[in-house]
Amino acid sequence: MNDFIIPKKGQIIEGEVFQVKKNYVLLDINAATEGTIYAEYFDRPAPEDLRKVIKKGDKVRAKVEKISEDDRSSLIMLSRLPLLHEKNMEKIQKAFDEKLEIETVVKSANDKGLVLNFEGIELFLPYSLLDFELKDQKDKLIGQSLVVLIEEFKADRKRPKLIATRKPIFEARRQEEQQQRQEARQEELETITTGAVLEGVVESFETHAAFVRFEHVSGMLRISQVSHHRIDKIEDVLEIGQKVQVKVIKKEGNRLDLSMKALQPTPYEAYLKAHKVGETVKGKVVSKLPFGILVELDRDVKGLLHKSEYSWNPQSNFDAYIKIDDEIEAVILSKDAKKERISLSKKVLEDNPWAKLNLRVGQDIEVRIEEVTKEEVKVSFESVDGIIQKNEAHNDPKVNIDEYYQVGDTVKAKVIEFNKQNWVLKLSVKRLLNLQERQEFEKYMGDADEAESLTLGDIYTNLGKDKKKK
Repeated sequence: MNDFIIPKKGQIIEGEVFQVKKNYVLLDINAATEGTIYAEYFDRPAPEDLRKVIKKGDKVRAKVEKISEDDRSSLIMLSRLPLLHEKNMEKIQKAFDEKLEIETVVKSANDKGLVLNFEGIELFLPYSLLDFELKDQKDKLIGQSLVVLIEEFKADRKRPKLIATRKPIFEARRQEEQQQRQEARQEELETITTGAVLEGVVESFETHAAFVRFEHVSGMLRISQVSHHRIDKIEDVLEIGQKVQVKVIKKEGNRLDLSMKALQPTPYEAYLKAHKVGETVKGKVVSKLPFGILVELDRDVKGLLHKSEYSWNPQSNFDAYIKIDDEIEAVILSKDAKKERISLSKKVLEDNPWAKLNLRVGQDIEVRIEEVTKEEVKVSFESVDGIIQKNEAHNDPKVNIDEYYQVGDTVKAKVIEFNKQNWVLKLSVKRLLNLQERQEFEKYMGDADEAESLTLGDIYTNLGKDKKKK
């Protein structure tokens, strides 16, 4: 009996387990009675069944929490919690001193940060030391494990100050991820060459460009490289998340210049693929030039109707007949997609009345009067136009041609100029009349000369012949 100890409240003692029940353990502490540790004082959280965590014969250290005695019995209540608290505080201090990571459980969240639990000890993690993306998920973190470092450690018994942080952890992770991204980006860049065709996703916009991301690399797609057609705002034709196929048109260091239009036919290529030489097409007049007309055949596609191809008549003034925005029909004469040139002809759609006309200078023809002015008479002959100028309209200078000739009448005239290629037909009534008068005069003069050569004997001879005939 002299070997028995008399424990005191607050004393730390060690005993040997001699009995284990589901919710308490009895220790032999070499005292007058055994020491009892209930499950809720054995560990935090309390084990559901102590028989699964401790066995007979194990040595256990505990603190005397309560001693009660009466006439019939005595009870010594023990607790491991204070010792575990000290042990866990030592772990926290070691983690602080050696900058070690510890695993905690998120207990709750308030306006300033998270309350963490480490082995029954509360730590505080301010939001300023938490991952940015986790702050937005604070309510979902409750009950979840969270690895932290100890930012501040003050083991005051009454008010200990234990501040946790994740800043070094997420900064190290981000640095590692950045390094991995950089390495992956460099590896991907090495596989990309100028001229490569890639598929990417539109990830962002600038004022005049979009950025297209591939796996780890992104490139710039300027607004001028989106389409062959003019675009005022890049967001009108592309959207974030859209998949696009692009061609690398320039690689300079880590920079990639991309193009969508390089994979598309130009407006001229697309148009000329759909239309052949000799085909009749429609277009709108957009410009009149000294040498011809520009016709818009399709969006950003223009063809040239040269003035020589406007009409068979080389004197025809297209500027007087055609206005801007007029729609006309023409035939494709030639095309060059690379030089973006299209030559058109309007006259091939029309019949050339001069093609089969064959006249010679000096020939007499009958023409129809179409118009009379003080300066000239406009006539037609087999659907072609001719002119009788005022000085060729009559051989009498006193004649007023605008009174002498009537529209719809026909008149004979002499061809004085005929140019089939240039559509020139000039006639003269004057020369025909002069010729006719000269022929009459010559005939008269011929009769007069013959009369002057007769003698009196010739006259009698002729009279004798006449009498015999009678």
